[in-house]
Amino acid sequence: MREFTFAIEYDSGTDPITDVFIEYPETVARSLDGYVTTDQFWRIERISGPAGALDALEAVRFDDSRCGESITELDCEARRYHDRLKRTDNELVLYTYLEDIRACESVHTIAGKHLDPGVVFETRRREDRHEWRILMRSDGNIGVFYDEVGARLRDGLSFRIGSLRDAEGWQQDLLASVAIPAEQRAALRAAFDRGYYETPRDATLDEIADGLDIPRSTLSYRLRQAETRLVRQYFTESSMSE
Repeated sequence: MREFTFAIEYDSGTDPITDVFIEYPETVARSLDGYVTTDQFWRIERISGPAGALDALEAVRFDDSRCGESITELDCEARRYHDRLKRTDNELVLYTYLEDIRACESVHTIAGKHLDPGVVFETRRREDRHEWRILMRSDGNIGVFYDEVGARLRDGLSFRIGSLRDAEGWQQDLLASVAIPAEQRAALRAAFDRGYYETPRDATLDEIADGLDIPRSTLSYRLRQAETRLVRQYFTESSMSE
């Protein structure tokens, strides 16, 4: 298998889904997409973030009058099916299936036109950036694919090329990653950014707590809770793979 990575960046106001990620910068979405035929594809998307972001994303995804697939001036015409597979205070998992796709210029349809059948897409969305990884049997037409994507992007969208190489590091835990409550995620992120997990540590709990304007005991508790979730998830997945 070969893999090709790239990203599309969106200006504010150019895409209803990206606008939600820009408004809620702590929100992250990962998806696994399969292109079935020239007029069908499916997606399973796992989104982590605050409740407001999840509400907004669910509303956009379920609103068939608003196209969330096209990357050109031409909106996709298709029959859409959506289902909510999971919803908590900080996690949303959505299933999307499109069929009878007509007059659509999306990453999926352009890839389907140029690449061999059987391609799989991994994506990651955060803020104004949508990152793509395409797994494919052959990269024979990849140059034609990225030339067309880059040339046909509508105003406000920018193409950022990544790499083309042998596929490695398949993200088998893509949709199984652990959901962490917002306050624990913020504490974990602050500790990571300040170098708390470096050796030697670049910051103390007191310094990080001061930056977050919370008591040291609160920060310590939130870090322990987040670390417990991560460790539990790691060993659960390790046991399943073994």
